[in-house]
Amino acid sequence: MKNFLIVTTIQNTVEAFLIPHIKMLEKKGYEVWIATNIYKEIPKELQENKWINISFSRNPFSKNSLKAIKEMRELIKDNNFETIHFHTPIAAFLGRYAAMKENQKNIIYTAHGFHFFKGAPILNWLIYYPMEKLAIKWTDKLITINEEDFKRAKKIANKNTKIYKIDGVGLDLEKYRNGNSQKIKDELDIKENEFVISMIGELNKNKNQIQLLKSISILKNNGINNIRVILVGIGNQENMLKDEVLKSKIKVDFLGFRRDINDIVSVSDLICSMSYREGLPRNIMEGMSQGKPFIVTDIRGNRDIIKNEINGFIVPINNYEITTNKIEKIMKDKKLRFKISEHNFSDVNKFSIEKILKEMEKIYE
Repeated sequence: MKNFLIVTTIQNTVEAFLIPHIKMLEKKGYEVWIATNIYKEIPKELQENKWINISFSRNPFSKNSLKAIKEMRELIKDNNFETIHFHTPIAAFLGRYAAMKENQKNIIYTAHGFHFFKGAPILNWLIYYPMEKLAIKWTDKLITINEEDFKRAKKIANKNTKIYKIDGVGLDLEKYRNGNSQKIKDELDIKENEFVISMIGELNKNKNQIQLLKSISILKNNGINNIRVILVGIGNQENMLKDEVLKSKIKVDFLGFRRDINDIVSVSDLICSMSYREGLPRNIMEGMSQGKPFIVTDIRGNRDIIKNEINGFIVPINNYEITTNKIEKIMKDKKLRFKISEHNFSDVNKFSIEKILKEMEKIYE
């Protein structure tokens, strides 16, 4: 049996995105190994796989980096891996260096969103751009998931590296196509006349929930009082966001970490993504599977999924007036919501796990 190694910085990446990919490889006759920073119990469906704990850190300057390189070199040296597939930037850089030192062949890296991008902080460019420009020399195949990253990878790649673009890691559409909206209505006591807007993601600066809250505050001051906001996620901005809610006196439910995302999507009339940075946002795909309209910021990743005035609206980052205008437009125009819904039901199929796995099979072959 051929050995195939998957490498990520932390364990959660494997569980969140890669289980269908692992099962596909196993059907192809591979024994799939997983090297990552293991920090919790391994899920039942992957307990028969070989898991290797590596001292990866999300900090590129961590004192554990040299240790992680040593551990990776030993792992590669002691085992005959036909292919190694890297995910996440730190593990991919350290791991590709270790693979190069051990003369490992068939190196693949999926960039789930380069940390250097148009509008990124200069520090990101100073740290991550040189790392990738160097590491791409040790890479046989680099997979990108949005157009901006694809074009940039083509510019920095050498002639021996093949560059691909696919539409994400794949989504189980059937899992998200239906939800129990009544369950959430009962839980939150949502009134029939309330227009529900949801944002799903970690409560941090990058996800930029404050843009939505300030826009809702403007609408309230303009006499629109029937908007109900649902924020799903936890993070270091939670207290700041709660202070904003108290100050503006708008209706916001902080639900924390949830597993019933499809139910929350189902109860939503509109879904927003106000991020500064995304690779290819999965929460937008989840909402599209139920035909929901979107308002998103004008950034890489969001632009790859949402076509302005077709799947929803694209607005500038931190422009509260335009965001307010688009929310009001979607609230008042039922024909527009129906038109957007039809587009999203159709367009979401290109992100299906079945389609993505077929593309990955071709890349591996």
